[in-house]
Amino acid sequence: MDESRRGFFKSFSTPFVDEIEEYKPIRLPYNKDASLFQKECIRCEEKPCVSVCDEEIIKISDDNTVYLDFTKRGCTYCDECVKACKMGVLIFDEKLELIDAHIELDITKCVAWQDVVCSSCSDVCYDKAIKFLGMFRPEINYENCTNCGFCIGVCPSFAISATTIGGKGQ
Repeated sequence: MDESRRGFFKSFSTPFVDEIEEYKPIRLPYNKDASLFQKECIRCEEKPCVSVCDEEIIKISDDNTVYLDFTKRGCTYCDECVKACKMGVLIFDEKLELIDAHIELDITKCVAWQDVVCSSCSDVCYDKAIKFLGMFRPEINYENCTNCGFCIGVCPSFAISATTIGGKGQ
């Protein structure tokens, strides 16, 4: 096989993007500076924010920092994590109140978009951020969405996800 054909077929085995995007954990609300997780959170041995979370969504990552896991529940914004933080990573500030994430609905996975009656996501949405166009076809109203994550864990088809926006919370 000549070199040009080999290169052609080899191109099918390599990804179209140069590098895979690095996973960025979803951080707790009220964090003012993402670098504080690496500087201060890792020094905190007790991690009191984990034990005070009634929803049990604050987890400890391999790098010894905390992050939010929405697979079962969401954040009630009870502020207990802020009160428990002794390292200054989390502070009370209305501008930092929301979780730095983007909640996204994949309509190709959503059973409601496939004409199945399902309203699991909107049933748990305290902020009424998920609206239906008729009986089917849910949409997220981002003006009402607080990024709490409750809709993620209840979705039977895993059609809802959260990603870090890339601002303060990484």
